[in-house]
Amino acid sequence: MAQDEEMKRTLISDPHLNPLGAPPGRDPGEDAQHPVRVVSKIVWRIVDVIVGGIFIFAALTKIFDLDHLIADLGHLHLGSIIVDFQNLRLADPVQFANDIDNYKILPWPISVGLAFYLPWLEMFCGLALILRRLYLGGLSILTGLVAVFLVATIAAKVRGLDITCGCFGHASQNWNFPTHLAIDLAILGALLALSFRVVSGTADDPEA
Repeated sequence: MAQDEEMKRTLISDPHLNPLGAPPGRDPGEDAQHPVRVVSKIVWRIVDVIVGGIFIFAALTKIFDLDHLIADLGHLHLGSIIVDFQNLRLADPVQFANDIDNYKILPWPISVGLAFYLPWLEMFCGLALILRRLYLGGLSILTGLVAVFLVATIAAKVRGLDITCGCFGHASQNWNFPTHLAIDLAILGALLALSFRVVSGTADDPEA
C-alpha cells in the first residue's frame, strides 16, 4: 500500500510521467487561452483591413472621378457601371482643394498642395495597415489626420460654415453633420484602439 501511494505522488509531481499534467515548460492556462488569442488576432486583423480599406477608398475617390461609378453601384445599374469603368478618368484636384479651402483655415497654396499629396498619403497609410509594413507610422499618420479633420469640422460648424465634405466622393456629399461626425468618431476610435494594442504590447509585433 505504501508503495502505491509513493507511485501516485511521483506521477503527480513529475509532469513527464503524469498524462493529465501539462508538458514541461507549459502552463495549462496558456493552452486554454490559445483559441481566445487566435480569435482575437483574427478580429483585429479584420479591423486593420476595414480601416485600411476605408482610407484607400477615400484616397481613390480623390484621385479618380468615381462619383458616377459610386452612384451607379448604389443603384445596381450594371450597364452603367461598365460604361463608368470604361470612361474612368482622373479627378480634378482643384475640386478637392476647394473642399479644403472651404474650412477657411489654410492658405490657398497649402490647400492646393494637400489636394495633390494627401490622397496618396492616405493610400500608402491604408496599405500599411493592411500589409502591416511601416504599420505604426501609417497608424500614427492616419490618427493625426482624422483628429485634425474632426477639430476642423467642429470648428467650421461652430463658425456657421456650411461645408460639403468630399472625403468619400458622391457617397458622402449628402451626409449631414451628425452623420459625418459619427463616422469620423468611429474611425478615430478604431485607430486609437489599434494604436493602444501596439503601445501596450498586446498586438503582434508589426514591422515598424
